[in-house]
Parts: sequence; C-alpha cells; structure tokens
Amino acid sequence: MSEITRKMKKYTFFLVYVLLCFCISCRNIGKPIDKQKSGSYFIDSKGQIAYCQNGNWFSLGISQIQADARSFEVLSEDIAKDKNAVYFRGMTQKLVDKNSFYVDNQIPKDRLHVYYIDQALGFQIIEGADPKTYELVKDHINWARDKDHYFYSNDMIRADRKTFSFVNDYFLKDKDSVYVSPNIGAFKAVIANLGKVEAINNYYMRIDNTIYYPPFQQGSDVVTMPFNTIQTIRVLDQDHINVDNKTILFRGKKFKYEHVDAPSFALFPIDEKNDSYGSNSYSKDRSHVYYNQEIIPGADLKTFITIGHDFGKDIKNVFYQKQRLEGVDAKSFKKEGDFYKDKLGNKFSAITGNKV
Repeated sequence: MSEITRKMKKYTFFLVYVLLCFCISCRNIGKPIDKQKSGSYFIDSKGQIAYCQNGNWFSLGISQIQADARSFEVLSEDIAKDKNAVYFRGMTQKLVDKNSFYVDNQIPKDRLHVYYIDQALGFQIIEGADPKTYELVKDHINWARDKDHYFYSNDMIRADRKTFSFVNDYFLKDKDSVYVSPNIGAFKAVIANLGKVEAINNYYMRIDNTIYYPPFQQGSDVVTMPFNTIQTIRVLDQDHINVDNKTILFRGKKFKYEHVDAPSFALFPIDEKNDSYGSNSYSKDRSHVYYNQEIIPGADLKTFITIGHDFGKDIKNVFYQKQRLEGVDAKSFKKEGDFYKDKLGNKFSAITGNKV
C-alpha cells in the first residue's frame, strides 16, 4: 500500500468519524425547551433533559441531566429548575433552597441568600446580602447594593450605606471618609471627609484646594497635590489638567519640564487611525513640542503633527519619540500596516521604532 493511499484512508476514516459523531449528537441533543430564555437546554423524544451551551455540541459537548421533564423550567440562559432541584448548566446546585429559588435580573436568589456564579462550582453565597433588596448598581460595573450595604465583586463594602456614593470612577465617599475604589486595589480610606469633595473628571478629584489622582500602580499611594488657592481647572484629558492657567498636572504630578507655558499648553489630537494606544504622548506650548513631558529638540512647532503614539513629523524631519530619524523623507513618511515607510525605502517598526 502506497503512502498516499494510506493517508487517504486515514482522512476518509476521520471524515466518517466526524459525520457519525455529528449524527449521534444531533439525534441526542433534542429540541430547545424555551428559545426565548435559553439556547442551551434541550429535551429529546424520550423526555431526557440535556444542557449544551448555545447548542454547540461539537466543541463543548452535551451534559445529560437527570431532571423531571414535566416540571422542568428554564429561568435564564444557564439556570433551570424542576420540582427536585436547581441546575446551573448541567450541575445540580446543593446550596440553594429549591422551593424559593428565583432569578432576579440575572441574579440567582432564594428566600435566604443571594448567589454569585462560579463558572466551575456554580452558585456561591454572597455573605450578608439581602435577597429582597439586592440589586446591581447602574453604570458601575461589579457594584451592587441592598438596604444595608454596598458590594463590590460580591464582597461587602465596609462603609456607611446611607451616605455612600461615587465621586468618580476611582474615588468614593461616605459621611466619614473618602475611599479608593476597589477596582484598582484594596478598598481603603485615604482621607477624612471634611466636605467639599468633588470630581474633576473620571480620574481626578478635588477637596478644597488639594487635587488627588488615583494610585494606579500596585502598592502606591494616592497622588496628592496641594495649592494655596484654586480658581479654575481646565481638563485636557483624563491624565492632564491645567490649574489656574499656571500649573500643568500629568497623572497628579507637575509637568516634568518646569518652564512649560501653561496658558498656551495643549495636547496634540490623538491620531485614531494610527494610534492603537489612544493616549496623548505629544503636547506643545508656544515655544516647544514635547514627548512624554520632555522637549523634542529641533521639532518645528508650526508644522509638527503626530502620526501615531510614538511617531511625529514636521515639514522637514521625522521623529520617533524625541529622536530625529536621519535620512528620512518627511513628506512621504506614513504608516502602512505594522510599519512606517517613506519613498526612499526607509522602514521602521511601528511597535519598537527600530529600523528594519
């Protein structure tokens, strides 16, 4: 037998095997029980209940459920119950009170508890949550509340429920304290709440004449910048603000080039076509062009434009970050796919800036 014939037989056997699996699975999967609520629970001609995620039997398989077909009820995409038990996907849930169990706005509950879903284990109790009043907080991902507490990612927040509120995306407050949000680390008080707490934007907040920026780096503290007085604040983007037209703050700290001209300071527009980072590395004032708060030597202020997160050019020169690229034709220099090129054959990596 030739090698080609042997390979053809193996390939034919594989196709027959796949087709056989397809036929068997299609016969066993049955019909959807409630298409409006779920595309994953099925019943076959013998009354056997099965769970098959989104009907994708080939990739995800089928779980047969020993459930009572007459009383079986689909509650949501992955949750169902019958007279004997509550089911998550194909798993019977031991913790729940089956007689009082229900799903409230995609939240599993019974008369005693609220549950979160562990994808491997199923329903787990949210300690201290009141099922009658527990609800998700609109426009705040991972947040919920009941009549007595707020919760973040299923953990109870130790704060005053009546006065607890969101300052912005990263700071919160109650009558006693101002807190760092747990979405960037441990939930903790950072300062006493003496009043006048207000959001500047989604990152910055202000308390009287002090400005605060979140501790995004693990183990770091809130960045604090006090002023004698604050009359005006101009928001440039989430990271840059202009205080009283005298001080530029970047991520809570003073702009690195200390002689930056605040009244004329501006950010270059983000090049949405070429900048996958969506952030402002380039800025300018009446005298200079900056990359990451440092002067770009030789950049022409009047003609400079950005062409991505790390590349810019003026009428004569092309720059990678602060570095001028030698021998590059500025007029024809542009991004093509993962590279920057010009008509002279120069080619640079859009990721590293290295010439290739």
